[in-house]
Amino acid sequence: MTTDWILRCGNGTNLKNSSNYKIWGITANCSRNKHWLKKVRPGDRLWFLQNKSHGKIIAVATYRSHNIRLNGELISSLTDEELGWHDSENWHCPADIEIHYTTLYGLEHCELFTHLRDPGPIIKYDQKMYLNLPVEYSYITRYSKVTNRIK
Repeated sequence: MTTDWILRCGNGTNLKNSSNYKIWGITANCSRNKHWLKKVRPGDRLWFLQNKSHGKIIAVATYRSHNIRLNGELISSLTDEELGWHDSENWHCPADIEIHYTTLYGLEHCELFTHLRDPGPIIKYDQKMYLNLPVEYSYITRYSKVTNRIK
């Protein structure tokens, strides 16, 4: 069964900048993130929420995998600079986990608001929330196109 997860992505700039790589980053330091890493499964949906916007959803994608960001002589993850991630989003901790996703839909112009007040970086969808995300996803896939990059 598919689970819907809501991930905060600051003002969305860093998400847009790395969207062509289909990568997002989180820190493993946070207890909610650790819990999420144990629970998320390939095929789950990732709803990216913009901060300070009444819970505006700016993108949805399908979770593929995650890995620790590595840098060394033989193996190297893309750097923050290569991904277009900037400190302008007030990142308190550097992202040490890469989240890989597929099937990206840019939704910035759709005016989908969750009105979510939970400040957590990753929240599991609850049917009591303002939006019915599974129903919205069926409309999105029916009437939208998969994007290679959020603009």
